Amino acid sequence: MPNHPSLLTRISLRTRIIGLITSLVIAITLLLSWVASREAALQLEENIGYRSADTAYQMVDKLSRSMDARVKEVRLLLGIKEFADRTDPSSVRAQLEHLQRNYDVPSWIGVTNASGTVIASTGGLLEGSSIAQRPVFIEGRQALWVGDVHDAVMLSQLLPNPTGEPIQFVDIAAPLTDSRGIFTGVLAVHLSWEWAKQVKNSMLSPQLRAQQTELLLLSSQGTVILGPTELVGESLAFMEGTINSPTPTWTIETWPDGERYVTGIARSHGFGDFPGLGWVAVSRQPVSTAFIPVDQLYELILGTGLLVALLFSIIGWIVAARLVAPLTRLARAADNIQTATSRSELTLETGSPELKRLSTSMRDMVERLIDQRRTISRLEDLANTDPLTGLANRAFLNHYLQHTLPEARRQHQSVIVLLFDLDGFKRVNDELGHHAGDLLLIEVTQRLKSTLRSGDVVARLGGDEFVMILKSTAEQSAHVVTDVSQRLLQRIASPVMLPGGHQAQVGCSLGAAWWPQHGHDIEHVMQLADMALYQAKSKGKHRLVIYGESS
Repeated sequence: MPNHPSLLTRISLRTRIIGLITSLVIAITLLLSWVASREAALQLEENIGYRSADTAYQMVDKLSRSMDARVKEVRLLLGIKEFADRTDPSSVRAQLEHLQRNYDVPSWIGVTNASGTVIASTGGLLEGSSIAQRPVFIEGRQALWVGDVHDAVMLSQLLPNPTGEPIQFVDIAAPLTDSRGIFTGVLAVHLSWEWAKQVKNSMLSPQLRAQQTELLLLSSQGTVILGPTELVGESLAFMEGTINSPTPTWTIETWPDGERYVTGIARSHGFGDFPGLGWVAVSRQPVSTAFIPVDQLYELILGTGLLVALLFSIIGWIVAARLVAPLTRLARAADNIQTATSRSELTLETGSPELKRLSTSMRDMVERLIDQRRTISRLEDLANTDPLTGLANRAFLNHYLQHTLPEARRQHQSVIVLLFDLDGFKRVNDELGHHAGDLLLIEVTQRLKSTLRSGDVVARLGGDEFVMILKSTAEQSAHVVTDVSQRLLQRIASPVMLPGGHQAQVGCSLGAAWWPQHGHDIEHVMQLADMALYQAKSKGKHRLVIYGESS
């Protein structure tokens, strides 16, 4: 099964490093953004919750302070002289109405005798009527007493009621005594519950209204005594565990309407002369509205995180590109090592010690490769070159023919083999010595090279035997070999001056055959050319014989 490279191996190192840095930066930035946004959101939720609890506390504190003021007003009333004498009911009534007009909170103020009959009151309401069985008289005759919210029983039909809603009071009562300390009656004050509604409404700032905040007041039994109409009189049993908290607190509760609210709770502990009635103030706000700042904070931090991640990714991309650029240059230089001619062609990277060492090592390697290439080239020259004449030898000829024949076949050319040796060379060797013979061969070699056409090859097969490989079309082969042979015959026949004033003159005999017309095997063609050479010698030497042609 073939080995296909994986997708990862096809990705460049530059892309991998940039991708890794970018991924890490984005992942770390988003993680830090998420952690920061989560922690900030939790803190913000806590702040929102405690603000809700603080709103509830402010409400119950304001109600307690207001009740304390009312209790103190009652104490002031007890010191008025008319209440002690009560000899003139009309004077007492006038004083009560004056107080009611000034304070605007009491709905009704009355004074009873010792038996509980009202002898003077604001507006003359209930004068002559007995309230002896009402808690305001029963409790008020004992000591200063504050009663919880209740519906008007005796005054419901007598007091004006423009809203049509049930009239409710908070009672304050205190015993009256004469100068001798003998109980003479009760001072009873009914505070309108509208006062508490006004306090509640004053707590709702425009911001709280925009946040859909609602304020409720619960009795000590957990019943709603102030709040939305649909909840007044209802018992909030589901909050039983939290409304008993002695300190302001908050929670997230699912209310009877099925919606979840951020719910702040604060219990009243009284204030000053007001002992407290166990009231519990509740501030509630829909979670969807209350935590809008939390969602906005999430979006802000995560959005900022994404922008920061993008910014750092771009920076990381640039930094990674700068880090990888030297490696890319080194890789490109490594690709060109085979064609490098000097070590200076490889840039010396100095961006870091590691890159400097790597580029230095590569430059040294290039220098070694160049030296090895030169050595190999020299060895190849020695292996393929005749040491005396510098011509190609038989080994090179074989290698050359292996590459030339396929090319000639593609181009529909003929390959001419022209074999020749020197006539009279043995006589020069015998008479003038081998050194003179060598000098003669060197001179003949120069004449051979000047005879060659571009693209032709000449090789020394040994001794005074040479071969030329010529390329031509089939139609021109005879003409080409005849032309080259004539020039060879003329140039080789010229005398050669040797050291010592000696002159030597040799001729040459040539035999030719060509591929593929004379044979499809180049070795066979070489044999045919050799046969033609011997025919040239037998016919008197210093001539050309082409295989298959008669002289």
